[in-house]
Formats: sequence, structure tokens, C-alpha cells
Amino acid sequence: RNTGTLACWGHNADGQATAPSGSFTAISAGRFHSCAVGSMGALTCWGQNSNGRATPPSGTFSAVSAGDNFSCGVSGAGALSCWGTNVWSLTSTPTGTFTTVSAGDTHACALSSAGAISCWGNSANGRTTAPSGTFTALSTGGAFACALSGAGAISCWGSNNDGQTGAPSGTFTAVAAGDRHACALSSAGAISCWGNSGQGRTTAPSGVFTAISAGYQHSCAVASGGTITCLGNSGQGRTTAPSP
Repeated sequence: RNTGTLACWGHNADGQATAPSGSFTAISAGRFHSCAVGSMGALTCWGQNSNGRATPPSGTFSAVSAGDNFSCGVSGAGALSCWGTNVWSLTSTPTGTFTTVSAGDTHACALSSAGAISCWGNSANGRTTAPSGTFTALSTGGAFACALSGAGAISCWGSNNDGQTGAPSGTFTAVAAGDRHACALSSAGAISCWGNSGQGRTTAPSGVFTAISAGYQHSCAVASGGTITCLGNSGQGRTTAPSP
């Protein structure tokens, strides 16, 4: 919320929707766990903790991303840390200075301070073969990933079995990759979604939005007035967002 408190909804069998109290600056929902950056930079994770995915390192962080069986964060100094399962060397992060990290299903990608993309983990279907160039944002999905160029164009790579790497043309300010679908926010605040259209996950709502996030089979967006709209698979209440 704009007060810094957390609100979670949907499947809660492992406590992943039981958010901790306190003030936070960023949050990321994974498959069965979630993580957030506290107002002082400390990481907090909750939910399923097998393989230590919900046991973050100590220190000060500026960003965090919860994936399937692992999580990653960017320290205040720009270094990457990942924890949880190390299958496909998921916790063996590249060195350098980074601004953003995104943990997917079995791979992860990060954006360097110079705007270059590095990916690691499961390389099947080319999901870790990132495009060259300078980018401002990225999002890692199930077996693919998408990034936003400085000019606002979207590039996606990896598995394309449902058309999830066939990003639309145009100028965008944000992109979010789910399991087999993705959504983006245009410069005018409109939402576009593509890929697997099952259960209405690519049927974007009309209106003006300021932020978007794509989950496993659903997505949620924050409208310009601060309300949340969700689309896609509504099972277990995942599209029933709380009111402001």
C-alpha cells in the first residue's frame, strides 16, 4: 500500500498470503513464498521454506524477486544474492553491479548498472540467451523473459510455445512475464497482454494503470486511482484483490 504496509491474497496453504507487519518499499510473490524489502533495506520472506527459499541473507537490499524454488536480491551496493534451491546453479549469481533482478521458474535475469542483461540457470529454449543492448527493466517468466529498451520497445526471448515471446510493438513503460503469458503497460497507461489466453489471462482491462505484475496464470494491475484489478485464473481468490 502507499503507507508501506503489505496486503496479500490468494492461495495460502503455506502462509504465503499471510504478510508480515511493518513498513516496506518493495514486494515480490513467488510460487509458494513471498519476499519484501523493509523500509530500512532488510529482507523478509514468508511461506514455504523448503530449500531455504524463504530464508534471505542479512544485509541491506534495494530489490528482491521471489521465483519458484528460489529467490534473489540486489544489495545496496548492487551485488546479486540468490538463495533456495541451487539446481541449474540458480544461486550461483554473476558478478558485477546490478540494479534489478528477476527470478523465474528455473532461471533468473538481472539488469546491470550499464543496462545490460545477464541470465543464468536452466538454459533450455534459449531462456538465458538475453538480447544485447541497453535496457531499463526486465521480467523473468516460466520459460521465457522480457525486457524494456530505453526507447520503450519490448524484447522477449526463450520458449514461444504459446506466443509469449511475440511482444506487441509500441512504446511501453513496464513489462511483466508470467508462466506462459505476459503483460505490459503502454506510455499512455493502457495494458496489453499476449501469450497463453486460457482463463482470460490475456483479456486486459480498459482504463489507465500505473503498475502491473504477472503471476502463474493471472495478472494484477494498479489503476491510476490506486485500486487493483486482476485478470485470469480466479481460483483460490487470486483475482479478488483488496480495496484500497
